[in-house]
Amino acid sequence: MLILVVEDEPICALSTVAELEHAGHKTLGPAATLEEGLELARTGHPTLALIDIDLMHAGDGVELAKRLRELHVPTVFVSAQHPSAFDHSDLAMGLIGKPYNPADLPPSIEVISAILDGKPVPASSLPRALQLFH
Repeated sequence: MLILVVEDEPICALSTVAELEHAGHKTLGPAATLEEGLELARTGHPTLALIDIDLMHAGDGVELAKRLRELHVPTVFVSAQHPSAFDHSDLAMGLIGKPYNPADLPPSIEVISAILDGKPVPASSLPRALQLFH
């Protein structure tokens, strides 16, 4: 799966990319701003975007999710901004809440991938870090 990573904290961004690539995924980014994320999405055509809501402390991740929806790129928020994520649950498939164990990232992506493929996912198989919105 080709995954766009939009995260403005460098250590978190690099850790996310490393964990995804170790699990066999390809990544775009990391992007640190709405503009960078949008450009990577337009040129790279990701299958999924993982977006931090509070980019540069401006909440731009919500606006990016709106724009990615127009490009038909499914989104999962990866954020400590849980209330904001739930307030904007119409823009994303779910939330991976920070802080999370990096080992929870690959199984969360497997669940999202199954959903995108139209496969049912039993609630009992959801990784601890992942909360689905729909």
